[in-house]
Amino acid sequence: MTIKLVIFDVDGTLIQAYSWQHIHQSLNTWNQAKKHGDQFFNNQITYKQWAQLDVALWTNQPLTKINHIISQMPYTEGAKETITTLKLNNIKTFLLSAGLTQVAERINKELGVNGFTANTLTAKDGRLTGKVKVNVSFHNKHKHLSTILQKFNLTPQQCAAVGDDPTLTPLFKKVHLAIAFNPTDKTVEKHAHVTVRSNNLQDILPHILEHHH
Repeated sequence: MTIKLVIFDVDGTLIQAYSWQHIHQSLNTWNQAKKHGDQFFNNQITYKQWAQLDVALWTNQPLTKINHIISQMPYTEGAKETITTLKLNNIKTFLLSAGLTQVAERINKELGVNGFTANTLTAKDGRLTGKVKVNVSFHNKHKHLSTILQKFNLTPQQCAAVGDDPTLTPLFKKVHLAIAFNPTDKTVEKHAHVTVRSNNLQDILPHILEHHH
């Protein structure tokens, strides 16, 4: 089956940073934020509440400052070349991230992808309101698949997914080719068809292109 679409995770896959953590560390809010993460993983709060508590720590920060912090996040080596090669082979690319829309927008502007869905920080008069629109949570990435496939008029059999963390495992079960790129834990690896451990994202290409003839 020909792969016509690759869905990418962003944090830890296309960029070598975790956007929430990166911003917290830049704004010195990481110590407080870590407590919210613990509460979430101990099932004391929902993902939405976690995101909300986190973003509340950034209330009134200038959007320009946030965008500047985001612009400093380093790409994974080979990220640009990977997207370019897929384009040359007429393979669409889509970013699905529990990170921030502002990060996806930056990647889209610099590398040019075919679409993205992430969580949006809201701003008013150039400053963050302390609110966030949660579109992608820790557990719902697979629920976006049908919408994404409809957009491109494709089937799960024509789709590959690439990422490093457990939020992708339900998505991995549904697509034709699931690639764990430097997986953060065993679950990811277990549900992937292929595991690629490398400093260069281009090492995923042979696996995608062999399904593309």
